[in-house]
Amino acid sequence: MTRCIALVVDREGKIIKPRIRLREELKPTYARGKAYRLHIEVPDDAYAVQACFTKNWRGIVKGYIEVYDPAGALLFRAVYRKLKLRYSKGNPEYAWIARLIAEHLKLPIKRVNLSPPAKRAA
Repeated sequence: MTRCIALVVDREGKIIKPRIRLREELKPTYARGKAYRLHIEVPDDAYAVQACFTKNWRGIVKGYIEVYDPAGALLFRAVYRKLKLRYSKGNPEYAWIARLIAEHLKLPIKRVNLSPPAKRAA
């Protein structure tokens, strides 16, 4: 089962509950259940964050945290697997937002690596 959460973070690090502009009902993945697409308002001085997590039958949680600008462009993506929050792609200047969201959601984290891998000399 996948859960996606939409949040808005301002430049000072305050988490704001998003205002929903439009809520579309979609076809769900499985026969039972519901699926929605939400369109939210993001102020010009804030970032939109989408956090999606999946829990399997063994209780293992994995997912990702994506940070977007007000125009909808992806700025940063971090993945969460095996109790580790790791850089995936984007500008590492926005890693503080992913860490803030992980703390807000109370994710158990053993290790954090939110900087991109170093480039090797050929």
